[in-house]
Amino acid sequence: MLDEVGVFYRGLVLGVMIAAPVGPIGLLCMRRTLQKGLLIGFATGLGAAFADTLFGGVAAFGVAAILEFMQRYDMFLRVIGGGILLFTAWHTWHDAPRQPKDSAHLPGFRPPPKPEGAGLLSAFYALLSGFVITMTNPVTIVGTLAVVATFSHLKTKLDATTITTGIFVGSTLWWVALAGGVALVRNRFTENRVMIINRVTAVALVIIAVWAVGSGLMDFLG
Repeated sequence: MLDEVGVFYRGLVLGVMIAAPVGPIGLLCMRRTLQKGLLIGFATGLGAAFADTLFGGVAAFGVAAILEFMQRYDMFLRVIGGGILLFTAWHTWHDAPRQPKDSAHLPGFRPPPKPEGAGLLSAFYALLSGFVITMTNPVTIVGTLAVVATFSHLKTKLDATTITTGIFVGSTLWWVALAGGVALVRNRFTENRVMIINRVTAVALVIIAVWAVGSGLMDFLG
């Protein structure tokens, strides 16, 4: 029992290590929390947590077929992921600030009318986009597999299941902390500041997307 607690704790730490580096999902989580509320920001990170858990499980259980598939089609994943990031960057650039539904007013914001269910639909879209972007990000794939393979030290399938659960919990806790922290300071931002953050985030996503698409095409053509 104590051994499994130790394995779970290692998974918890690995989950935080995998999620913490600021990448496209971190930028989106912060921007969406700031602009659309805690639920949407956290849903974005939760989608990434599911993807991180999937990769962590693959590494923990040593699923050779999936690892081989990812290595073989790495260039296509980069191109697809880069294309998704370009679309996300375009949407981020043109996304006008809106009053979040779940917290205090921001200076200069007026809440627009929302149809019933719009909040859940937006949260589902945020979760799905977080999952897809993470799933098609080769940096995340390689990093997660490498970290889990290096630090897991697993002996049984129970260990693999336990550490995979720990990765999900650790990653989820990180996104709760990030989205919650941004939500706490959100009322200090004006509409103009939010627009600036949107534009900076969009530019950063374009840079990451261009690198992903360019490197994928170069590998394919080379």
